[in-house]
Amino acid sequence: MAFLDILNIPGLLGTDLHSFKRANIYDKIDLGLAGVVGIIGVVVLILNGFSTPITCVPTSCESTNTNPNCALDWTYQSGLCKGEVQSFPDASFHYLLVIFALLLVGLLTVPIYWGSNASKELFDNFYYIWAKLKNGDEECKDVEWKRRMHFVLDQLKSGNSLTTRYALYHGVALVLDLVALVVVGLYTLNFTDLGLDPLGLATDGSCSNGAFTCNIPNRNLFKWFGVLTSLVLVGKAIVNLKCLLFSLGLPGLFGRNFLIYANQLNDNSGEGIYNIQTNPIMVLLQTLLVVLKLIFIAPIQWLVAFCKFYARKTDGPKEIIKRLSATNIRAEQKETKKVEKEAKALETEASGDDDAAVKKGDAKKEKPKEIEKPKEEEKKEEPVSTPLIARPAQNWSDLFFIIDILSYNIDPCDLILFMTKINPVPGLENKKVSVDISYLDTATTTMVVSHTDAGVIEGLLDTELATEGGLQIVGWLEGPTGIMWSQKTQDNPKNLAFAVSLGSTYELVSAVYGRGRMLARLQNFTFQCPQDTKKQIKKYGNNVPLSAFISQSLFQKFSSEGVTA
Repeated sequence: MAFLDILNIPGLLGTDLHSFKRANIYDKIDLGLAGVVGIIGVVVLILNGFSTPITCVPTSCESTNTNPNCALDWTYQSGLCKGEVQSFPDASFHYLLVIFALLLVGLLTVPIYWGSNASKELFDNFYYIWAKLKNGDEECKDVEWKRRMHFVLDQLKSGNSLTTRYALYHGVALVLDLVALVVVGLYTLNFTDLGLDPLGLATDGSCSNGAFTCNIPNRNLFKWFGVLTSLVLVGKAIVNLKCLLFSLGLPGLFGRNFLIYANQLNDNSGEGIYNIQTNPIMVLLQTLLVVLKLIFIAPIQWLVAFCKFYARKTDGPKEIIKRLSATNIRAEQKETKKVEKEAKALETEASGDDDAAVKKGDAKKEKPKEIEKPKEEEKKEEPVSTPLIARPAQNWSDLFFIIDILSYNIDPCDLILFMTKINPVPGLENKKVSVDISYLDTATTTMVVSHTDAGVIEGLLDTELATEGGLQIVGWLEGPTGIMWSQKTQDNPKNLAFAVSLGSTYELVSAVYGRGRMLARLQNFTFQCPQDTKKQIKKYGNNVPLSAFISQSLFQKFSSEGVTA
C-alpha cells in the first residue's frame, strides 16, 4: 500500500474521495499508457529472454541445402559470432523498453505534482469550503466562518503553485515521451527491411570474414513491438501536450472554460470580480516571460540570496526606510515652518536701530520672494494620488485550476452554482414567477407561467447547457382535481402551460433542472383564476396577464413568497 500511495494511484483512480478526484481523464490515460509501455517491455523481455538468440550457418548453405555441413549444429559458432553480427539495437531493444517503462512510471514517484503535500493541501482547503457550502451546513451562516472562507479563497486566487507544478510535471513527461519515441523509432527502423539506418548501427549479417551467415529470428518480433510502442508513445505525448496546454490558462481553450465564466461575473457596483486576461496572445506572452524569468533570472536571484545568507549580510538600520504616514509628514512640515517664522521674528526684534533701514530695504527686496514662497510650497503640497499596483491576471490562479480540473469529474453546473455562493452574485433561488409576463389564454383556458431572469448565472448555465437544451423549468399545479403536469410552449421552452379551470385556486410547485438534475428549488406560488373574465378580456384581450386577476389580498399575502411585478 505504501508503494501505491507513493505513485498516488488512489488519487489517479479517483478513490481518494477526501480531496476529490484530482486527476482528470487525461491524467488517467497518461498513467494507463505508461503502464502499457511497461507491459510491452515485460512481454518482449519474456519472449526474447535476457540474451537475443542468433543462428549462424556456413555461407554455402544459403545457395544449396545439400551440403552436409548445413545439417551440423553450429550453436558454438553462433555464440562466437554474436558479438560480431548483432547490432546494438538487436542486443538491447528489450532492455530499452523496460528502462523507458520504469522512467515513465517512476516519474509519478517524484513529488512534483502527484504526491506533493503542498498540492494536496490546496485541494483539501478547497474541499473544506466546497463540502460545507454543498451540504448547506449551519456553520456557513457564521460571520467568522465566512471570513475564514474568504481568507482561504484569497490564498487560492493569489497563488499559482498548482499550475506551476502541473506544467512542470507534464513538461518533464512530454520530454521523456519524445525522447523515448525518437529512440524507439530509430531502433524500429533498424529492424525493418527498408534499409533505413539513420545511426549506422546495422550489420551485414556475416561472420568470420564472410564464412558464416547469421540470422536473428526475433527481429520481426522487435519490429512489430517497436511499431506498437511508437504508437503508444505518440498517444502519450499528445495527452501530455494537451495537459501542458491546459496549464497555459487560455480562456475557453484546452479545458479552461471557467476562465470565460469568471470573466463575466460582476459585483453589485458593476466591477469585474476577477481579473481574467482573455486575449490569447497576451496570455502566451506573459507565460513566455514567466518561463524565461524562471530559466534565466530566477537562478541568479537564488544565487544572490544564497550568497547574502551565507555571508550573513542583512540590511542595517541605515538601509531600513521607515514609511511615515502622510498626516505626520504634513504636520512636521507645518511645525518646521512655524519655528522658522518665529526665529526670523526674534532676529528682527533683536537687531539694532542702525541696521533698521538696511534691513527694511532688504525686506522690501525680499518681500516678493516671501510672497512667492508660499505659492511654491502650496504647489508642492498639492495632493498626489498614491500609485497602486495593477491587479495581476488570475488565469493561472490555484482557484480556477482546481475548478477546471474538477469540471472533468463534477457537473460544471454545480461548480457554476458554487461560484454564486462564494461571490456577491445572485443565484437561481432569486428566480420567481413574473406576474406581468405570465398570462391566461382565455380562448383555451390555459395558464402560461413565466419566471424572471436570474441574471448572469442563468446566462452561464444556458451557455454550459447549450448543446443539451439549456436550463429547464419543471413543475406542476396542485388544485382541486389533484396534480396537473405542465406542457412546454413553442415560443419559450422555459414557460410552463397548464389547462386550468376558472374560479379554482392553484399552487405552483417548480424547480430548475439541468442535465436531468435539479439545480435549484423555486418558491411555491399560489393564485386563483377568476370566475368571470369578460372585464379582463375587454381590457387586455384574450391573453390576460396574471397580475390582472390576482386580488389585492392575495397579492399582499403571497408577495413574500416571490411575486414580482
